[in-house]
Amino acid sequence: MKIARKRKYRATIPTASTGDIAFLLIIFFMSTTRFDVKEGIKLVLPQAAESQEGKTKTLTLTEKEMTRFQIFPDGQIAVNREAPRYIDSEELDVIIQQKVQINPDMIFKVITDREAKYNDMIKVIDRLKAAKIEKISLSTS
Repeated sequence: MKIARKRKYRATIPTASTGDIAFLLIIFFMSTTRFDVKEGIKLVLPQAAESQEGKTKTLTLTEKEMTRFQIFPDGQIAVNREAPRYIDSEELDVIIQQKVQINPDMIFKVITDREAKYNDMIKVIDRLKAAKIEKISLSTS
């Protein structure tokens, strides 16, 4: 006589609420995660001056009115028409103070090469902001 063995049932995991649990986890992580927001450079830019005909004015400035910092891809900085060289923060502060003593209304133009490092431009702008310079012009070459 054959004895019938009882079949053992395998344990199963109920999956009926798996979608609900996944949805709740997504909502939880989205609501509790804090994202870093890059603020960028805080500068207040003035409005463009307009002439009587409604067109913008073109000004020609001399070295007594404007100082030009040109930043090269290798980190060298040229001040006005001088040869490019490596300038540290302390020397940059001295140059800025000398230019401001010559003309308190000095305009500083920062020209950055497209291949230059972002940190080199930020170093120059930080030194200008630390010296409380408000007339800063930014451009790329």
